[in-house]
Amino acid sequence: MVQRILMLALVLLAFTMPTEAITLQELQTSPQFKLVHTRSMNGPMASGGLYIYLNTYSIEATHYAPPQYSLRGTYYVVIDTDYQSTIEEKQLTVDYDTNYSLATLIHSSHMMNPSPSTLALIEASESKSGLSLVDVAVAKYSFDGGAVQQMQYRNDMRKFPLKRNNTIMYGIAEAMFMAAYQQHFDDIVVQ
Repeated sequence: MVQRILMLALVLLAFTMPTEAITLQELQTSPQFKLVHTRSMNGPMASGGLYIYLNTYSIEATHYAPPQYSLRGTYYVVIDTDYQSTIEEKQLTVDYDTNYSLATLIHSSHMMNPSPSTLALIEASESKSGLSLVDVAVAKYSFDGGAVQQMQYRNDMRKFPLKRNNTIMYGIAEAMFMAAYQQHFDDIVVQ
């Protein structure tokens, strides 16, 4: 009985602990954060831009049954402009189907037709990437880690297909797969 009460107290304590804010300096200097995307908004990067950092320590496999995989991780969107300097924390869940990796598409087209049309391969890879995602906003912070703002709006929990031409989200999903499995998603061949 005492053990149950202690376990309940620990669970309640875990849910009531304040969210730990993140600082820009921590994102830029800690080895656990990988810069996966940058975009200059006002000339050189020093004057402002959009930066996306992936927390490589947060990546966890939620489903592993090759050729299907599912990973969850946290990433941060840093917006630095003249009128706004914020860090937005987001949680991303990505489902991967390696039956649609580029290497698998190329391999299967060679098996069906020894000289596949490059155009057909490009169309096949653009129509379905094998990735779908759920992206949830968690909180917003100032650059110094202060002013934590929990997201008040309702997050959409539906899965959306991810196309290869969405280079930002595709890049984050690819970086998550690389961090978890030490190989690129599009290099895997399913036979």
